[in-house]
Amino acid sequence: MSALAEVLVEEGWRVSGSDLNAASGLLPNDARIYTRHRSQQVADDIGLVVYSDAIGPENDERRRARQLGVRQYSYPQMLGELMQVRQGLAVAGTHGKSTTTAMVAEILVQAGIDPTVIGGGTPLDRRTGGRHGKGRHLLVEACEYRRNFLHLCPRLAVVTGIELDHVDCFSSLDEVEAAFAAFAARLPAGGRLVVPEECPAARRVARLARCGTETFGIGGSADWRAVDLAQNTGYFRFDVCHSAGRITDIKLRVPGRHNVLNALAAAALAAAAGADDRAIAGGLNAFNGLKRRLERAGEWNGAVWYDDYAHHPTAVRAVLLTVRQMFPNRRIWCIFQPHQLSRTRRLLDEFAESLQNVDRVGIANVFAARDAGGAGCREAAGALAERTRHCGVQVQESHTLAGLAEELEQQITPGDVLLTLGAGDIRKVWNATRRIRTYRAAG
Repeated sequence: MSALAEVLVEEGWRVSGSDLNAASGLLPNDARIYTRHRSQQVADDIGLVVYSDAIGPENDERRRARQLGVRQYSYPQMLGELMQVRQGLAVAGTHGKSTTTAMVAEILVQAGIDPTVIGGGTPLDRRTGGRHGKGRHLLVEACEYRRNFLHLCPRLAVVTGIELDHVDCFSSLDEVEAAFAAFAARLPAGGRLVVPEECPAARRVARLARCGTETFGIGGSADWRAVDLAQNTGYFRFDVCHSAGRITDIKLRVPGRHNVLNALAAAALAAAAGADDRAIAGGLNAFNGLKRRLERAGEWNGAVWYDDYAHHPTAVRAVLLTVRQMFPNRRIWCIFQPHQLSRTRRLLDEFAESLQNVDRVGIANVFAARDAGGAGCREAAGALAERTRHCGVQVQESHTLAGLAEELEQQITPGDVLLTLGAGDIRKVWNATRRIRTYRAAG
């Protein structure tokens, strides 16, 4: 939503909004943001209300909009409206959407295409994931939740991979795959769809598309391939091969094998949009990363601290492997906050198996998000802790952020590595330890 606000302000819209967790500096300077939801904030002269999936029809501001007869669009509906008058590019998939979107944006900027971008992640050097460009391309991150990406009308698209997720609206992988097939069907015959060679579900979806398709992968027979990989403490150097030639000397500034795949997907989509080899190499080599994607957040009692948004077992596993490659000889702590009860309960065994490759694990109470909270959040955290212990990992006793902070204060030592994981408010564990320190100083 902040990225959308950024773009609309730059296009000349007068924007106001409400966000209970709005933080200054993360939203456009010219957008008036309220920190409460109240009906009187919907003025009589407002022409359009855009709402996120978190805001239901009973919300006071949406009710007021109905009384005034004001049009209301969901966030994905608004993206679809903006895409009607632009050349649409979309990045979909269970994992890697935000990073791939940002990589594509960097390449297109290097190519002089000057795209407008609405992404879900925030580049390290920007305040939102939004960018207003003067070119005809609109690049968006496309989410499958509630089949929201079916509001879009892209000409070019990537699907980074398909797995079961959002189990509050998808009951099976078959349902997820059907949603992606419907998304692929929206691409025109003259468009392009890019999918990972190693994902069977994505390849099946590609076979149903009426547009041209390409694949990407590490080695193998994919159309876009990473070859001659060299890894040094988690960071990869490689060449990109495709039918038009070989792009050499890609040296990513973001760690992890998963980012090699994101880079290949970005290269393929950007090339379809008109970027040449030089822009692809320049954009990928310049890409600096996103906030909350293995972001170095600071230090904790002499331990280096990284923070990541991972909240699905596959992403958790990839991030922990990457951190182990970065710090092969250090003690690694992971504090994981599961996101949503429905996901945690459905994928409990998968989460327990993913929380390996570390020395100590702390599991915070589930961040309920769209689910009902309460005792279920504590029970699910306890169940995940028990399953993780059975996998042979040492798990902390506490599940509250304050309790985990207290344990870290007592046990973490200089030279350790701390990783916080989750899509909720896990970074508040830092606020908890500051309160502990203040209390001790006062005492």
